[in-house]
Amino acid sequence: MRRGSIFWGGLIVVVGVILLFGQLFPGFNAWGVFWPLVLILVGIWFLVGRSWSISGSDHMTAETVNIPLSDINEARIRFHHGAGRLDINPSGTPGTLLSGSFVGGVEQRLDRSGFAARLELRSRGDAMFIGWPFGYAQNGLTWNVALTREIPLQLELETGASETRLNLQDLRVTELMIKTGASSAVINLPTNAGMTRVEIHSGAASTELYVPQNVAARIRLQTGLAGINIDQNRFPATGSGYETPGYDSAANKVEIYAESGVASLTIR
Repeated sequence: MRRGSIFWGGLIVVVGVILLFGQLFPGFNAWGVFWPLVLILVGIWFLVGRSWSISGSDHMTAETVNIPLSDINEARIRFHHGAGRLDINPSGTPGTLLSGSFVGGVEQRLDRSGFAARLELRSRGDAMFIGWPFGYAQNGLTWNVALTREIPLQLELETGASETRLNLQDLRVTELMIKTGASSAVINLPTNAGMTRVEIHSGAASTELYVPQNVAARIRLQTGLAGINIDQNRFPATGSGYETPGYDSAANKVEIYAESGVASLTIR
């Protein structure tokens, strides 16, 4: 039986039981129970599905990619990852725009306009499902990517049921946009990129953002049923969000906008 079918079958059974209780006991708050149970099921899936995906992805081959920097002086890179694990780190190899290992294969497209480049990386059609846990557990796509430290970068990530780790501290990332579903993400933001704009749109997600000590932050949130944990010693609350004192005059700063549904969001 497909492991994704187990997840969705279990979720449908739980929803049916909750709605039945709502009919049998009129005072029972069905929707008040529904969303916490969804979070519990997604959490269990990440804990159990991770071990399944590792054993289920042993047969999948890893494709190696190495793209030279050449005379490119700025780049926008889009990752259409789907489901599995995505790790992004600084490259230790001068003269390389991107290098990495892609379990399950990757489709790549590089467009040039003068000295600017636009690179798109997408999971192959037969291994990809951008969505919820059935793609994650069945395929367990694992991408390990190293990016150049030498030029400014704009990054766009679209992920499904994924585990994402972004170590951007030594990168010159000026823009980061993330769209994700049922995911877990840990993001270390740039230390010395000047101005970095971060935009996150998530569903049932757990997101942790770490702002380096010498970097100021301005934070705006639009959340549904979410657990919010903001370090207000560093980022005091304002009328419209949270902001480091002296933000406007800071040499290095990040502007963060997060829109989430059923989510946990931590910013430190």
